This record gives sequence, C-alpha cells and structure tokens, in this order.
Amino acid sequence: MLDDVETRIARIKERDKDWDTSSFETFFSESTAKWKNASEAVNAAHGEMQLDLERRARFTTIGDRHGAAIQAGLMARDGQVRGALGHVREDMGAILAVSALAKECEDRQYPTIQKYYEDEGRAKQPKVVCELAGNHQKIAETYVSLAAKARLKVDQEALTALEQDGALSNVWLARFKDPTAHAKQVASEFAELTASASVTIGADHFKPLEAQAKKFKEVLTAAGRVDRFPKAWSTNDAKLNGSVSRQVKSFGGTLVKLRTSGTTMVEKNDLGIPLAQSTRGAALVRVASDGGFCRLYDDVGFSGTYKGGGAYAPLSYASGIEDEFKVTVCSK
Repeated sequence: MLDDVETRIARIKERDKDWDTSSFETFFSESTAKWKNASEAVNAAHGEMQLDLERRARFTTIGDRHGAAIQAGLMARDGQVRGALGHVREDMGAILAVSALAKECEDRQYPTIQKYYEDEGRAKQPKVVCELAGNHQKIAETYVSLAAKARLKVDQEALTALEQDGALSNVWLARFKDPTAHAKQVASEFAELTASASVTIGADHFKPLEAQAKKFKEVLTAAGRVDRFPKAWSTNDAKLNGSVSRQVKSFGGTLVKLRTSGTTMVEKNDLGIPLAQSTRGAALVRVASDGGFCRLYDDVGFSGTYKGGGAYAPLSYASGIEDEFKVTVCSK
C-alpha cells in the first residue's frame, strides 16, 4: 500500500504544484523506514528458522558420519573401554576421527539446537557430542590408558573360558605357549596401535600377562581330561566323514569321530520351493602338534542343494570348523 501512497503524492504534485504534500511525504518516509526494518526482521527470522532446520537435519544424520567416533568417545568417557587388540584397533581409528567431528561442530554450530534434544538419548544431543569432540585430545589419552588396563583382563577371561567350558582358539593356543614372548608381543602391538595418540604405556605394564600365561599348561591339561562330546548327537553317517576329513587335514588334523543329530531339515524359499537340505553334527579332531587333547567342533553344518524332482545333492561339510573349538578328551 505504501507504493500506492507514493504514486498518489506524485499525482497531486502534477495536478497542483501549490498543494502542500509535506505531511504525506513525512508519513511516507517514516512508514517506509518502519516497513523496511520490519521486513528485514521477518526475513532474518525466516532465514534463521531455515538455517536451524538445516542444522537439525544435518545433526540427525551425524551418526551416519561420525557414529563410531561418538560411540568410542563416550566409551572412553564412561570408562567402558574394550581391551582386546582387535577392538583397540577399531576404537582407536574411531577416536582419531573425533577431531573431524570437532571441526563439523564448529562449522555447523550444533550446540545452538541443543534445546530440541533435551529429552533424547545422550548420543543424540549436540551439546554432549560437541563437548566430546572439543576434548578429542584428552579423550584419546584417556582411551589409551583405559584400554591398557582393560587388556590385562583379556587373558584371564580366555583362561577362565578354557577352564570352565574348554573353550580355546588357535590364536590363544599359539600365544600362550610362550608366556614371555606373548607379553612382549602384546606390548609391541598395543604401542603400535596407539602411537597416534602420543601416549606411552611402558612395556612393564603388560608384564602380568607373562605370569597369567604360565598357568595355561596346567589349565589346558585339566581341560583335556573332560569328555565334552555331546551325547545327544549319536547318529553315525560314514558318508560325511570324507568332507570333514579333508577340511581338518588343511591344518594338520585327523578326524577321530563324527556324529550328527540324525535330523534332516529342508530350507525353502518364500514360495515354498525347496532350496537345500541340511543337518548338524559334532566332530572330534586330533592335531598332533596340540599334544594330548582333542578338539571338539560341536556345531558342524552339512548341506546338500535341491536338484529338482524331489532329489537333493548328497550332504557334505558346509560350516563350523573355525578358529575356535573346545578342548576335550580323545575318546572314541
């Protein structure tokens, strides 16, 4: 409407140059200034609202970009760090990515939208995430210290699993055989994995692992006296022996005994058409280099694909002979 006022003033001056239009011109000037200020304020508010929506949209997908880093950082802050070296490798990589998260917090100004996340989970709150990112160097130092302590517990957990359930793996079998070398290797590997954090953990920190590893032979001998072969699996199907024997031969093993559940299951697709038949069993394996015990693989899978016309391929080894096994007595 102000545009219309300006047009009318011009028309008055054109019709009668003596007419006093000063009051209209003053009104127009003052009103135009007010309108401009109000318009700029509205546009600024709309712009901030749009920017805020964009920030929130970006933050809701922050887990897609930095989820592992956030999780690793929160674990370090809570003192719930994992000690296995494989986990240290994963978590350390994530911890180093926290610095990139700090840069994004600065660029996106995520803390300004904290009010929208007060009632949600901690990992979804911009303030918590950005405070975490801002302290990324301290988080890395804390992580290394906690991971070093957690690593001391990992060996004991492995020994306990062997003592209680006979559980063992090729990795632990190789490591525990030389306690001194094992402790040195852990110290070396840990230092290599955490070097980027500029935190030094002395080799003496891992010295207790040597004493723990010296208990291995005693625990292993005791575990080798227990018969863990599942009695419920008693079906003897000699046709399956060949495929299992070939599998264990690859690591120097000899098949001592193989029994199955005696139950065959049929796998079908969504249309009810058979795809394969399968059964499960347990294999007792002797490896000469192990010493006096046998390995029990108690979840061995066998399968045969459907050939059509109600016929299936013969059952053969499919899965279950992996790195982990149970220590048991070598009885037939």
